[in-house]
Amino acid sequence: MDFLAIVGTWLSIFLTLSILSFLYDDNPIYKLAEHLFMGLGIGIGTVEVYYGVFQPKLVHPLLQEQRLLSLLPLILLALLFTKLSRKHQDWARIPIAFIVAAFAGIKLTGEANGRLLEQVRASMPDLPALYQEHGWWNWNEAGAGVISGVLLVLGLCACLLHFYFSSKHNKPMRVISRVGILTLMLSFGASFGFTVMGRISLAIGRAETLLGLDQPNTLITLGSMEVERMTATRWTTIGTLLLVIVAIGLLKRRKAASVDSA
Repeated sequence: MDFLAIVGTWLSIFLTLSILSFLYDDNPIYKLAEHLFMGLGIGIGTVEVYYGVFQPKLVHPLLQEQRLLSLLPLILLALLFTKLSRKHQDWARIPIAFIVAAFAGIKLTGEANGRLLEQVRASMPDLPALYQEHGWWNWNEAGAGVISGVLLVLGLCACLLHFYFSSKHNKPMRVISRVGILTLMLSFGASFGFTVMGRISLAIGRAETLLGLDQPNTLITLGSMEVERMTATRWTTIGTLLLVIVAIGLLKRRKAASVDSA
């Protein structure tokens, strides 16, 4: 096992435990990991934007192809920085207007074609095709079939009628509204459960890393010793945890001493 792999494993364990230390209290160790995460994210994003956007769309057309039209986005980009000056900040409205207008136009057509129309099309299932493919109800395909298609349409109509306020809700409308509320609650609960499952899967992945379960339990060489990878990872986790606890305790004691002396 080379030195870089050992350092990478230790950094992974240290940063994971540093983030989890926020469960105890807000502390400098957590701040260090948070700032490191933000800094790396911003740095990677900046590099990706330069090589993915600026270089192929501005630098190469301007310097290699001598395309003077590329000066226009460069000028708009420069005008954005006038927002930092109180005297010339009005010039920043020009590129902001271009950005908002272009974004609104693209998103309006893109959202309408990509989401609205697709959702409307998916909300109206083809019942004969469903019956030929799955029958009335297919347990092997998560309940796909004609019954689930009808329930989908009825739940959608109930949700839409729940938000219909142009007329007074009489007794039948109140019953339909209750069905719409139930459908909404089921939808919100499923979305929340899916989100929680995703976060739990991430937590399980980090726990496997801390316990050394994410890689095969092979023998590795540490100096003149040969130890199992899982054993070395677990001892590293324990040592790093003790290091984080001691560092937090010392920093808190130092902070308390400085407050008392002041």
